[in-house]
Amino acid sequence: MLSGALAQRYAQALFEIAVKISLDDFDKEFREITQIVEENEEIAQVLNHPHISLTEKKSFIDNIFEGKISEVMHNFIFLLIDRRRQNFLKPIQQEFTRLADEARQIVEAKVVSATPLSASQKERLKKELARLTGKNIRLVSELRADLIGGALVHIGDRVLDGSIASSLSRMREKLG
Repeated sequence: MLSGALAQRYAQALFEIAVKISLDDFDKEFREITQIVEENEEIAQVLNHPHISLTEKKSFIDNIFEGKISEVMHNFIFLLIDRRRQNFLKPIQQEFTRLADEARQIVEAKVVSATPLSASQKERLKKELARLTGKNIRLVSELRADLIGGALVHIGDRVLDGSIASSLSRMREKLG
């Protein structure tokens, strides 16, 4: 619960700054930084190690990101380090993206399928979901071999189940 409240507070503060400058640029930059930290175990270890000083952590961040990120984002990461909140980077980024999406009328839809969707299938799905929700759709694809075919679509707390396994289960119940 505490991490969620912290993430919301920091994300809201950054969001208020980003709206005045460039929301899209900040969202993209924040996602990229978070991805780099998550994918590189050494960065995460240095940032979260209790015996490495704040100065050393900042120097480490400068070595990695200097000249590659905006001054505001640089200062924001340093603020997190100063407040010993750098381990909340991912939840803050997720909350920031949620706020940015809300402001831009974008909804993230997660599509789970047994096989990769073609570009035309993705486009048709995006159009249909946009029609259903009345918002722009950002499609995130995930493959799951245990689905026989079809797809599951998660939008917020709603699930649209178009999987073959689900259809077979419904048929079994009707015949049963």
